[in-house]
Amino acid sequence: ARRMAELRAAQMQQAANRALGHGELRTIAQDDFLPECAGSSEWVAVHFYHDEFERCKIMDHHLKLVAPLHLSCKFLRVD
Repeated sequence: ARRMAELRAAQMQQAANRALGHGELRTIAQDDFLPECAGSSEWVAVHFYHDEFERCKIMDHHLKLVAPLHLSCKFLRVD
């Protein structure tokens, strides 16, 4: 019974995190930076992206792979 309650709580936390935009790399505008980072998420990773830099494209690719694996962190890209 205790384990089932723990699993339900973990599932509810994952659903809440997905509702906040966790689990994916989202592109935001500069004006949305502070509200997104100072919101209800405990962990936020921000990538300041620039189209002309090859390293930004590489980092973007890897963040897209990592984001679904770490649902406790919100991954954002400021273009």
